[in-house]
Amino acid sequence: MQRASKATIGPRRVIHRMGAVLVSAGVLIACGAQRPPQDPRPAWQPEELAPPAPDRAWQPPEPASTYRAPRDAWRAGDAGRVVPEEGTKYDLPGLVDLALRGNPSTRAAWDAARAAASRYGQSLAPYYPNLSASAFASPHQRVMEPDTGPSALTLRWDKYEGAVRLTYTLLDFGRRAQSAETARQRLLAANFGFNRTMQDVVFAVQQAYYQLDAAQGLRTAAEQNVALADTVLKAADARLDVGLATRPEQLLAKQVETRAVYDLENAKVAVQDAQAGLAIALGVPANRPLDIESLFDQPLPADLEREVEAFIDDALKDRPDLSARLADLRAAEAAVGRAKAEFFPSVGFRGAYGFQDWDYTVNSGPHVQNTQPAYSTVFTFDWTLFNGFDRLNALRAAESDAAAARAGLASAQLDIIGEVWRAYYEYRAAVRKVAFADALLAASQDAYDANHKTYEHGLTNIVDLLTAERDLANARYTLVLSRAELLISAARVAYVAGASPPSR
Repeated sequence: MQRASKATIGPRRVIHRMGAVLVSAGVLIACGAQRPPQDPRPAWQPEELAPPAPDRAWQPPEPASTYRAPRDAWRAGDAGRVVPEEGTKYDLPGLVDLALRGNPSTRAAWDAARAAASRYGQSLAPYYPNLSASAFASPHQRVMEPDTGPSALTLRWDKYEGAVRLTYTLLDFGRRAQSAETARQRLLAANFGFNRTMQDVVFAVQQAYYQLDAAQGLRTAAEQNVALADTVLKAADARLDVGLATRPEQLLAKQVETRAVYDLENAKVAVQDAQAGLAIALGVPANRPLDIESLFDQPLPADLEREVEAFIDDALKDRPDLSARLADLRAAEAAVGRAKAEFFPSVGFRGAYGFQDWDYTVNSGPHVQNTQPAYSTVFTFDWTLFNGFDRLNALRAAESDAAAARAGLASAQLDIIGEVWRAYYEYRAAVRKVAFADALLAASQDAYDANHKTYEHGLTNIVDLLTAERDLANARYTLVLSRAELLISAARVAYVAGASPPSR
């Protein structure tokens, strides 16, 4: 929005002026050009930044410590994170609370949802006018006409101008609405994804907790089996001392006792592994100390009273990941509407208001100052009539994306129905397995006691006693594992049905 001077400027003056602009731009570019500090090699040799050969490892240009994350990076993003305390026994609700507040997965899903909310707010910006301000200053300019003589022209001026500009879209036939709807549905998908991530974390903690409880139960059973094998070995030693047993019988009892000790060491390692798994589910390093309350003496969940169809209905209604799939489909459908809107024109408005301040001199004449307002009002009508089938192909791509999202939703529904079906009948079977394991342990204990008494009186041989001992040990392991399977399967039924995490 400049006003031309009334002084006449010839073609050669225009050429000189353009040349001065180009020279000035070249000087600025040359002065401002700098090599990127983190890219010391020339841009025309980028292959030097890659590994030197397929059989040679790439070496970083800086010390290895530059690329090493701090040891406490897992704490980033949550200064108030609560970690397990040494010497404290935790129950399952307490660990779930720690995980929901400190697991990086929930933090990442939360940040992703917040980012989606910001993008939705960004999508609403076209509903508002765009207001901007600009200023221009051109002090101490001097132009000389190269001609000599009385008609030579010398022009000196200082020029300043400022303006405020407003741009507003009045009508776009759905572009803004469909873009905003796409962003809103993606926000809903991110929010539902966050809810499902919370459910993922809760189930992971439950599963890890029950596995650790089972590992500790197996360790206790292994300790009992060691004591049992030691009792049998002592009985074999006593019979050998009085001549009622042979040396091979005593060695066979010693073999079983050694095997029990070996199993105990394996059970101890399994406890350490389960503790590490629980720590990872909580979102803390595996070397954090963890001590949990045993569930062995607590009552087990009863058999399900509802039919599998009821759980399927709950899952199809409450699963957040399924709702996220639906939101993705609606976002894809909104993108189709946005692509269709591109075929229509748009109507807008542009307005500006500012000022121009001149102070110029022609030849040796007096200074002339001029300050005046400058403004404009423009209504625009834009309509792309042909752009090489870009809009048509964009519409086809959006429709294909919507079809893929629709198929993905159908596939997710089928997967969820299958998950609920399997989890339901696995739980029903787990309930019966626990009852069987209780009966098996009682029968095995009675069989062992009877064989031990008859062996002490010389009525049975060592093989019968060791067989009864092995069956009793296996029965103990079976009971521990069946209890853990029941607890995990009960948690899985709630998880696949989309049960919400416990509120705090």
